[in-house]
Amino acid sequence: MFLSLATERIRARWILAEYDPIAFLRYFVYSCDQHDKEQPCKPFPWYLDYIQYLVRLWQHNPKLSVLKSRQMLLTWLFVILATWEGIFHDGRLIMLQSKREADAIGDENSGDGLLGRAKYVLNHMPCKEALVGGCVVTEKKIKFTDRGSTLQAIPQGGHVIRTHTVSGVVSDEAALQEECRDAHAAAMPCIRGGGWYVSITTPSYEDQGFTRSLHEDTLSETG
Repeated sequence: MFLSLATERIRARWILAEYDPIAFLRYFVYSCDQHDKEQPCKPFPWYLDYIQYLVRLWQHNPKLSVLKSRQMLLTWLFVILATWEGIFHDGRLIMLQSKREADAIGDENSGDGLLGRAKYVLNHMPCKEALVGGCVVTEKKIKFTDRGSTLQAIPQGGHVIRTHTVSGVVSDEAALQEECRDAHAAAMPCIRGGGWYVSITTPSYEDQGFTRSLHEDTLSETG
């Protein structure tokens, strides 16, 4: 009886998670705190006001550029949202972009990098085998085969984005990418076609001030 009730509760929460990414964060996501030597794997802090605000902002805005400081968990957040979209939606191709491909691939054991974070979330998800359909994990990709959706790690620049019909892009530390402007331009058809683009970064000028222009709203419509 207890097992049956627990199973029904998990399934009810999974249904909620399908329609609300905050429910997914609340019930099914663990992240890695690399500074905590006692308990690095811990529930994601979905209850923080700025986390909830950014989730809703992401849901209703196809293009976001967010300045961050360390320990805000913003890279975790947007990788988790990309993972949520891949799990629950059909035919998505989501690019996880860093300056170097190795940084985008990361390490799933410690939750490092972008794809590494997504793999960590999946590895620590309660009842993943029962809830998530086909899931094929390779070095550079996570494929949700029942959904026909994929997360892919890519380096900076627009060349990979241009050669695919992309549903979403998470660009981490975008201001450190010299080719950030080109990646943004390559993502514009994706945004106009119903996709989304998220730039997350600590302040820097390696991209010749392009990210700063996004925050100051000085970018032209064609930029």
